[in-house]
Amino acid sequence: MPVTKLQMPPGAAPTLDDDIGFVALVDRMQQDPALKVVNAARISYEKQKAGFEDGDRKLASFLWEHGHTSPYRHSYYTFHWKAPLFVFRQAFKYQVGSGWREWEVNGETVSLEVFDVLFDTDKGCSWNEISGRYVQWTPEFYVPKVMRANPPHGNKQASIDLGPDYDHAAEVARMHEECEHAFELYQQRIARGVAKEIARMLLPQSLYSQAYWTVSLQGIIHFLEQRLEADAQYEIRRYAEAVYDLVKGDLERIGVTRESLLS
Repeated sequence: MPVTKLQMPPGAAPTLDDDIGFVALVDRMQQDPALKVVNAARISYEKQKAGFEDGDRKLASFLWEHGHTSPYRHSYYTFHWKAPLFVFRQAFKYQVGSGWREWEVNGETVSLEVFDVLFDTDKGCSWNEISGRYVQWTPEFYVPKVMRANPPHGNKQASIDLGPDYDHAAEVARMHEECEHAFELYQQRIARGVAKEIARMLLPQSLYSQAYWTVSLQGIIHFLEQRLEADAQYEIRRYAEAVYDLVKGDLERIGVTRESLLS
């Protein structure tokens, strides 16, 4: 079979309204994930069921709501993302596939997810991304159609749309021009014999890349709980919306609704 260039897969969920970014569900485990959740819990009592029924939804919801999350770590999904580099840098924090730890400091429980990412490699979650060492990048860039500003007070990470008096179209044009110029310099360096791994260093964070993400059902829910929130950056929130749309049916069967994710 010939090896072909990556394309947007059928059924992919568009993300950033530019006909470039998307999330696609590539693969999932064969067994019903809802049934696997409740059977993983029932094994404690040496019990199992052959099919998932309405009453099982209550059990699945109870498990999640009360922090009994290990049964959610037996079903895995693989997603294909095409996203700007800065979105991937946020998404790559979600290495948690098999579990995450909590630690106690001065008598208080704190989550050290960054520590886990660095020191615990057995997460059951995997990201594999296009390598700029091996291939020349494609000149595809994300530029928002509406510019945003940081609010003058409050959450310094938040942003709000600049009003209609701002010249959004001119700013968009400038950003496109700057991206294209940076890419021209990248190509020129390669033409002069500079290695791709060095030439890429000055490319913008808005450059599109692609990656596969394999993650457990628990990891998906954890990602959605954080990145569907209104205070998440708009761009990664759009990717969370796409992931949610792709697994919405499975989540609803185990009683995980959009409302519960955001509660």
